[in-house]
Amino acid sequence: MKRIVSLILVISMLTSVVYATSNIRNELNATNNEISDAKDELSGVQSDKKLTLKEIDRLDKQIGSTEAEIETLEFDIAMLEREITIAEENIEYAEKEYAEKEKLRQDRVVAYYKCGTISFWDTLLSAKDMSDFMYRYKLMEEITEFDNNLLAEIKEEKKNIESQKEDLEENKILCENKKNSAEEQKLALNDTLEVRTEYLAKLEKTEDLLEESIDELQKKADDLTAELKKMASSSNNSEYTGGSMTWPLPGYYSITSPFGNRLHPILKVYKMHTGVDIAGAGCNGKNVVATADGKVIHAGWISGYGNTVMIDHGGGIVTLYAHSQKLLVKKGDTVTRGQAIMLVGSTGYATGPHLHFEVRVNGKYVNPVDGYISK
Repeated sequence: MKRIVSLILVISMLTSVVYATSNIRNELNATNNEISDAKDELSGVQSDKKLTLKEIDRLDKQIGSTEAEIETLEFDIAMLEREITIAEENIEYAEKEYAEKEKLRQDRVVAYYKCGTISFWDTLLSAKDMSDFMYRYKLMEEITEFDNNLLAEIKEEKKNIESQKEDLEENKILCENKKNSAEEQKLALNDTLEVRTEYLAKLEKTEDLLEESIDELQKKADDLTAELKKMASSSNNSEYTGGSMTWPLPGYYSITSPFGNRLHPILKVYKMHTGVDIAGAGCNGKNVVATADGKVIHAGWISGYGNTVMIDHGGGIVTLYAHSQKLLVKKGDTVTRGQAIMLVGSTGYATGPHLHFEVRVNGKYVNPVDGYISK
């Protein structure tokens, strides 16, 4: 009877552990989905940021061009206003001269009228002698020429005055048009400045969203680490018996990105690199091997990591192998040290074919080359 009770208790305990593990893994999958959504959102935010920066650069150039045009227009307006002032002074002077000559002409007409019907020949025939005749003839000729010249000058000056007035009116219209053009340019500049302000506000909002997204990703990463720690704690009762781990990518020993903080090649932000990247010419499609004996606890897609294998080696030690183009094991498989588990690829957030390798002790990231694997 005692054996039956003990067996029931063991089965109950195992059932509880399996159920709890299942819940943890379901929660882990949900967390991975949330991370994927957050990274998609981050990618969109970064795309918007690039477009906004390009638009601000275009607006800055447009503003500079508009300011130069306004400066040219203001100079042209100043020159036209000066020409208009000079023209008005010239017209005033010409009209004064015209008035004086017109008065002289009118005075001569009045004088002719008062002289009555005395003709040109009457004046000449009344001469006393030939010398007086020649004098009178010369005088009458000069008077006639003077009158003709005066009348011609008056007509020409009147014509010039009218022409100057027409030019003045044209310049006034041109000046007004340039003033209106300058005003329109200023209004356009103000509109452009308002647009730029809106884009700057959008950029600031975008930067805030980016920071929030990064914080959210970090929070999700921390949650994932906590869940992995819980998962690993279930095997704490067993001991790690694998000894020193073997190198996970035989024949390729170049670490292209070490453990620690780095500028992420895809996200373009400084993030903790939780493992090491191993690569080399011709590594694409090569075998990745289990570093020690263990059990596959995950074989599938993880957002960011791509096709990933995770192996529980006991004693709270879990290794992770990411970015595979093809998996050679499945969840629940028991693997041995040096067994091929996947092929090198570039799935997930990867800029090229390589192996991302991690070691986690009780869910905590550790540097794999610090006593865990060796070349």
